Amino acid sequence: MSDFYKIGQVIEVRGQKLRIRVFENKNSNILIYQGHVIKNVSVGSFVKIPKGFSNIIGRIEGEYIQETKPTGNVSDCLRFTKESETIDRIIEVNIMGVLNDGRFQRGLIDIPLVFSGVYMLTDKEVGKIFEFSSNLATAVCIGAINDYKEEKLYISANSLFASHIGIFGNTGSGKSNTLAKLYTECFHRFKEMPGFSKSQFLLIDFNGEYTEAFDASKKVYKLSTRVDTGDQIPIHQSFLEDVELWAIICEATEKTQKPFLSKSIDLYRKLREAEALMRYIRAMMKNLLIRYYDNPQTFLKQLTGLKTILSLLFVNAEPGIKILNSIQLRAQGTKFYRLTEEGEHWANSLDDYEKDFVTAVLDAVFIEANYKQVDEYLIFEFALRYKYLDSLCSQYISEEHVGPLISRFDNRVKRVKRLFTICDNPPSDWLSVYSLVDVNMEFKKIVPLIICKYFYERQRQNFNGHSLHIIIDEAHNVLSTTSERESQTWKDYRLETFEEIIKEGRKFGTFLTISSQRPSDISATIISQLHNYFIHRLVNNEDIRAIGKAVAFIDNTSYEMISVLPQGACIFTGVASNFPVLVQVDLLPKQKRPQSNTINLTDLWSNP
Repeated sequence: MSDFYKIGQVIEVRGQKLRIRVFENKNSNILIYQGHVIKNVSVGSFVKIPKGFSNIIGRIEGEYIQETKPTGNVSDCLRFTKESETIDRIIEVNIMGVLNDGRFQRGLIDIPLVFSGVYMLTDKEVGKIFEFSSNLATAVCIGAINDYKEEKLYISANSLFASHIGIFGNTGSGKSNTLAKLYTECFHRFKEMPGFSKSQFLLIDFNGEYTEAFDASKKVYKLSTRVDTGDQIPIHQSFLEDVELWAIICEATEKTQKPFLSKSIDLYRKLREAEALMRYIRAMMKNLLIRYYDNPQTFLKQLTGLKTILSLLFVNAEPGIKILNSIQLRAQGTKFYRLTEEGEHWANSLDDYEKDFVTAVLDAVFIEANYKQVDEYLIFEFALRYKYLDSLCSQYISEEHVGPLISRFDNRVKRVKRLFTICDNPPSDWLSVYSLVDVNMEFKKIVPLIICKYFYERQRQNFNGHSLHIIIDEAHNVLSTTSERESQTWKDYRLETFEEIIKEGRKFGTFLTISSQRPSDISATIISQLHNYFIHRLVNNEDIRAIGKAVAFIDNTSYEMISVLPQGACIFTGVASNFPVLVQVDLLPKQKRPQSNTINLTDLWSNP
């Protein structure tokens, strides 16, 4: 190599740390070589120290000046004749690896000797160091490397997307653009490949920023708990059989309400397995109505509930409800009585009661010609309400203990129906964006949990070599460890679900990408299990400390830069990189950019 590239010599070796004295003629900001302007080394740049047939590569972490005192030797007297010549520029270098036969190997493989020559790198050598992918055809370009603007950062798609990814940064730091850039590049480069359909991508979008981003063929679900006109997520019927989810939706207590829910779901399963559903339900209703004969007062208390469950059936329930309304209690509330066109009917015996009251109601309701299409939600609700009336009648439960659960179910099942539709074979869209901007706070944590749990369970149980990629923007909304508006049981279940995905998901081809403003709010277990990190500007000390404790791949120099990164710049580190890299992420075209730009107030105020 030309002596022009030689900038100094090693003066101290302490393990991985080196001190290098820079030659006086190599202290300017730029150097001119053969008519070309070359940027001189500075903090963040790389240098090489030849040793044998290899080149030891180091990264400059700091620099300072040092005054050198004469020793009395003649050579020193000749050298330090001027005051300016008593000052040396010293750079501190950390060994990163070795460049050998055109390939960069990370790690402390060799150590240079004192007085070894130190050289700048050529453009080709810089490219080899940042060659994180051996095959550019299977790599994605993220942006330009800050210290070497002419170099683009290419990352192996396999190392990046077959991993758990974390994107962190304060609002306005560029993390939304980074998330969109990663997956836009992925779809653009690989979507047309014949096997790309074997991968499925789900994006949980809390603020509705990504409805116009990515690919035009994506499926967008604009969810709403406020109106019935929002989109519905197709989901398999097994969702209704998840006791834990219904316990969370209805805030069921552990000791009394959750066991009741479990028994109700057992009844729902029996209903689904029944060969003749309506005949089975008729027999259930007959059994319940007959039991009121010995306890007429219970009949009065449960009359409203009886009319409700009749209205849930897939028939015209009005004739049966009319008969129920005509039933009275006489003889001091001990006998059933009803008046019809045929005359008076008294329940003087169980046979009379069964014939003139029970059978009359059931015959008016269960008319086969009037049967309608079965609805899974109504079967589930019927099972729950029937179990409630049946258990009260048997005195297995207390109304004051389980009644509040039924009230909460009444309120929340309406929102569940607005959000989810039951399908035998839900479609598998290759890219689905779930916008939660119109979902209330109560369901903003529940809906992502249901979506992620459902698709992960399906992937785990039917794993066939395909991949599932779950992307959560503003992940602190659902992965927070500090929420005070939910029970400890619900919080534990929520975190355990996502921790299982991040711990075990890789074995089943499931990979999680999270983006958040507040890494300190997210479970430390989740952050520490991520494989690749894109760290934008963070100014909160708790967030910076959370990154420092959880990210093993970050060095001190990169860690200290987190709070002063410019917009759009991030530190990329992880298993897909040889070392932490400061990269300026390319800004996407406006039509593909997330809708997260800061409003321009002066333009707003200037225009009428």
